[in-house]
Amino acid sequence: MVILTCIRAIKDFYFATFSFQNMRYHSCSSEIKKIIVSQFSSHQRKYSTANGVLSPKVLPDEAYPILQSSALQHWFKNWQELRKHKLTASTFSGAIGFWPKRRVQLWLEKIGAIKPFSGNLATCWSNIKEEEALERYKLITGNTVCFPDFQVYRKTNHEEDDWLAASPDGLVESLIYGLPSRGVLEVKCPFYDGDMTKAFPWQRIPLHYIPQAQGLMEILDRDWMDMYVLAVKGSSLFRMYRDPEYWDALKIALSDFWWKHVHPARELYTNSAISNPLFELRSFRPAPRHELCSFLVYESKRIVDNSGLIMREIYGKLVD
Repeated sequence: MVILTCIRAIKDFYFATFSFQNMRYHSCSSEIKKIIVSQFSSHQRKYSTANGVLSPKVLPDEAYPILQSSALQHWFKNWQELRKHKLTASTFSGAIGFWPKRRVQLWLEKIGAIKPFSGNLATCWSNIKEEEALERYKLITGNTVCFPDFQVYRKTNHEEDDWLAASPDGLVESLIYGLPSRGVLEVKCPFYDGDMTKAFPWQRIPLHYIPQAQGLMEILDRDWMDMYVLAVKGSSLFRMYRDPEYWDALKIALSDFWWKHVHPARELYTNSAISNPLFELRSFRPAPRHELCSFLVYESKRIVDNSGLIMREIYGKLVD
């Protein structure tokens, strides 16, 4: 009943604001996209690939100066320097090979050979929409959300664990039958490559978000996650639970990436004159996928299948 009441409130709010938001999106992001496409085209021919991965000089920040505008940055997560020398939860799927080309690119970033990913149209869209999504989540659930600092993994007292970190969207404290229940909130505002005709809220969680979700719960020591998805045409809310066995396998793959590939290569790159790390550091270059990647994809599907779709609404109307 509470959720139904909240959905009615969202419906009123949604129809009052949708026309303006839709108009603002098309007038703003279409211009941004035109600028980015033209700038990318002018720079694209300058960069090469090696073995299907990006070269060390690909996609410099100056190619997309508009994305560095303060108006397009996250409203509180200004943690770029803290993230630089950590493996954060949002990169876990790339680190194990969910996207084969991304694994080598991430390796180049972490050894310092190329600049870290600093944003694109999709991340700018998410930054713009996240505050609205947070307010809607609180309205739907009645939960109070607090915003923690950048979190470094400290499950043990050993320093070798501090290379793992997370930047959560929010923490949720609630009571279930009078007992404390500790959750983490993850907000997703999908961009759909700018095609808002496809911008319906998810019916299932995409597999590649499971390493991030399980990593967040482990690093923050939380029992469950609410994933709230805000799209132009509606929203959906999922509940996922922590899976220690999944984390054990994921941690092995992440540790291999960090200690066998990133750490030794970074030492050499920092202390030597390396001009072509893809060739000169090839003995440390990771394979496109970790040997546990297929297993983790399969287990991610299991977790998605077991995750509950709590609510899905389109234009303020509840749907199955």
